[in-house]
Amino acid sequence: MLKNRMSAVATVAPLFQSAETSNDLAAADAADCYAALLRARVDNRLSVTTGVEMIGKMFEAIKAQQHARDLMREAHLTTPEVIRSMGLERMYGDSSPCPPTDNPFTSAEIVSIPKAVAA
Repeated sequence: MLKNRMSAVATVAPLFQSAETSNDLAAADAADCYAALLRARVDNRLSVTTGVEMIGKMFEAIKAQQHARDLMREAHLTTPEVIRSMGLERMYGDSSPCPPTDNPFTSAEIVSIPKAVAA
């Protein structure tokens, strides 16, 4: 049973991370498109009403992607409870409930901050 539960975590974790990454890339692409639409209008001296509906829809798409990202972040925050409910807290611990990943940007590093010196 424990092996099955750990396998489930190992299956879901990279898919969840992939979904987060895909959403971020889609939002970035939509933002690039939004900016290009505005630039094209300015560069071609088009009326401020040209493409207004398309620009508005792209803005709404970006807002929807941000909402999706917020929901994914909220879902991510439930990880400790899911791990606990599966009885895997000893495997992943309370302070670092997420399974290990190859992503170098997810490892926490301690960075010392020098104290300010009074002038």
